[in-house]
Amino acid sequence: MRGIVKYSATIAAVIMLSVGLSGCGTLKRDEPKTQISAEGKTVFEAGLQYVQIENRDVAGVANDHPLSISSESMRTVLESLYVSETVLFKERQTPLFSAYELQVLSNALSSGLARAESNEDVTFVMIGSHQATISKEQMTTSARVFYSGGRLNFIFGKVREIYRDKDPVTGQPIDRRTNPLLPGTRRVDSEPNIRVALDNGQSYYTDPETGKERTDWIILDIPTVLATMAERKAEGQDGFLSPELREDIARNKQETSNLREDMANIKEVLFEMSDKLDKLQKELDTMKSE
Repeated sequence: MRGIVKYSATIAAVIMLSVGLSGCGTLKRDEPKTQISAEGKTVFEAGLQYVQIENRDVAGVANDHPLSISSESMRTVLESLYVSETVLFKERQTPLFSAYELQVLSNALSSGLARAESNEDVTFVMIGSHQATISKEQMTTSARVFYSGGRLNFIFGKVREIYRDKDPVTGQPIDRRTNPLLPGTRRVDSEPNIRVALDNGQSYYTDPETGKERTDWIILDIPTVLATMAERKAEGQDGFLSPELREDIARNKQETSNLREDMANIKEVLFEMSDKLDKLQKELDTMKSE
């Protein structure tokens, strides 16, 4: 009887837990829920997270869709995206996407762009676990993705923004029907708190009407990005090196070269001084013997 009661309680607890999780609306951790739909407009969906094909937000020049890009190449492109953060008064570059987000997006974006039409974009909302100042936090990244003019475009709505179920001030649950997690739009700059750090083959979009650079809109030249990443992996480097870091490395190499040259010169001077001292010592010895 105790065994029956014990197992009944366990089953009830599991059911209650399942119901509770199903109502949370989002993943609580990077769980391997990565099944990609091969048809329809919704490519991936898990709670509040999704990758879907939808009509472009603003009429204009047609996208160059469908786009054929392998999930492997898409993953490499996504891995090339880093953000600059200030942690304990020090600036650092960290990958934009977590391993879970890379796994989902590399497959879902590749599939979505291959199925999208010229008047459609692919949008996504992802919630991944990222290291914050003290501990890991659930963070949201959302974007509108499309291929146009031979370039891959990302318009971000949110970039590594801390995800919360409840309002930090009132403690009340946040209603995502009135406070949705939205991708970026061509209409207006979302001005994310964290910006993507540019690398080879990457640039910010400049609004032709205002001449201002958008802080949420990144344009990528896929061949350049892939070639850069392949070169660095062949050299055993991390995928991302910021322009500042490359400059530091070059400067350090030059300083090391200069130091070696200076050391060689010092050795030569010391050798000449040693030779002169030997000659002086011999002259002194000759003078003393006389």
